[in-house]
Amino acid sequence: MKKLITYTILVMSSLTVQAASQAESLFNTINERLSYMEDVALFKANNHLPIEDVEREKVVVKKAIDSAANHGLSPQQTKAFFQAQIAVAKAIQYRHRADWLSQPASNQPRDLHQVIRPELLTLGNQINVELAAYIEQNGKISAKQEDMFKQSITVKYVSESDKELLFNALKKIELK
Repeated sequence: MKKLITYTILVMSSLTVQAASQAESLFNTINERLSYMEDVALFKANNHLPIEDVEREKVVVKKAIDSAANHGLSPQQTKAFFQAQIAVAKAIQYRHRADWLSQPASNQPRDLHQVIRPELLTLGNQINVELAAYIEQNGKISAKQEDMFKQSITVKYVSESDKELLFNALKKIELK
């Protein structure tokens, strides 16, 4: 009996560690996607393009919804999460642009069309893959993971309220 209890505890501990590892990987992928926003802002600034591009946002959301459906996620909840990401992405871009008014950027951005956008779409799909796998194995993202999420999002100019917006949308996503 003692061996059975020990075995059960070990299995449960292993599952908890695995779930935490999956969540951390997902959160890091979200952070990586947001990390491209400085390059996006700089490319747009250098090319005199507006930060807000409603038509492009529609394309991104459509691709995110299609990817979500392909991976068994609720399209509407995934749409809300990607809209939150877009809102935070624009905030990051505006904050960088404000800085560059007094301290111009010295680096050159990666190409928006050839490098950044394809990578953002790849990362968006990866988020859906990781999220679907997490939910399938562990259930929805829970409030207990908020601290881990907030610690994982390290991109400059992501505020606490931005993190809350993202996390609140993320924890609502479920399988369809």
